[in-house]
Amino acid sequence: MKKILFVTHAAHYGGAELFLRDIVVHAKQTGRHWPVVFLDDGPLVQDLIDAGSDARTVKAGAQILRLKRGSSIRAVVSALIGIFAVVGALIRAFRGVDVVCANSQKSLFLAGLAARLARKPFVWILHDLVTDSSFSPTMRRALVFFANHMTSHVVTNSLAARDALIECGGRADSISVVYNGFDFAADVPAASDTDRGSVLQEAGLPDLPTVGLFGRIATWKGQHVLIEAVERVPGLQALVVGDATYQDSAYFDRIRALVEQKHLSDRVKFLGFRKDVRRLMAAVDIVAHTSIDPEPFGRVIVEGLALGRPVVATRGGGVGEIIDHGTTGLLYPPGDGVALAEALRSLLSDRAMAARLAADGRSTVTARFSIERSVQDLDRVFDGL
Repeated sequence: MKKILFVTHAAHYGGAELFLRDIVVHAKQTGRHWPVVFLDDGPLVQDLIDAGSDARTVKAGAQILRLKRGSSIRAVVSALIGIFAVVGALIRAFRGVDVVCANSQKSLFLAGLAARLARKPFVWILHDLVTDSSFSPTMRRALVFFANHMTSHVVTNSLAARDALIECGGRADSISVVYNGFDFAADVPAASDTDRGSVLQEAGLPDLPTVGLFGRIATWKGQHVLIEAVERVPGLQALVVGDATYQDSAYFDRIRALVEQKHLSDRVKFLGFRKDVRRLMAAVDIVAHTSIDPEPFGRVIVEGLALGRPVVATRGGGVGEIIDHGTTGLLYPPGDGVALAEALRSLLSDRAMAARLAADGRSTVTARFSIERSVQDLDRVFDGL
């Protein structure tokens, strides 16, 4: 069995990092050796170590870590000296490795250069839609160049992400789709009435219909759309779970002010970052997804459906690969608070429909998005190199 070394720049939790954690832990449990090198410190490093996986850090310089999707060519050039130092450390880390796999954009550039110099097969896992407007033209061209010329293969987390890369010039014959995988045995706790009551009581809410919104607080995640929708549905209350990074703190301030302005502070509660997301998600009546820009995948949608919750999500990106509108959930136009309110109202007024959507959604995602399938799909990519 091949030794696969994963490289990623971030050790703080997001969708890509949760994907990495899940596949690496499952790989360890099934006899595979998939160590991870991080380019910065964070809680995921220790969490993987605690789970028995091999994880360590090769520190990248601040100039490298400051590079963003919208970075200019000047910012990229200014980071070159630090890049060469990190590449040297990575080459040493690649000894005895059969395949190197980058799990982020920054690690694509750094690990790609190191893998080429070390003459190792190199795979990049793409978790974004490169057509997104947040990517600068310079960054988009660099990503496509590296994907085409520095990788042995590219893995995307959805058909939408694959198609976006091809649209920007990526080579279709070297791309495979591997969906995020989930451990459904662990992801489906029974939500008792008592636990629902305790969740609502902790949040300072009465036992009334409740919608939950889970994920990082950021403008493009569209938490403001849910607030607008809740205002339009009397008797509905909301739990907003997640926190903002420093860059998105101003948006977080704005949506909290919006709740106050609309006199919704008794119906909308912000719970911040929580580790008991499954418990909270199992306690709500509906899970909402409100991103105003297309999602490359949509982990929270799968998680909500796996817990037997009806899900309302925005159209676009990889979301349509998870939800079939009217069969496994409801879709609405991104940014449309009126349409979201209508969808929420329909689920609350037609409990039979809500139960049917939840049941069909759960059976669909558990069949399609298991962690076993994701790891096997990755194995096939690695074995083919």
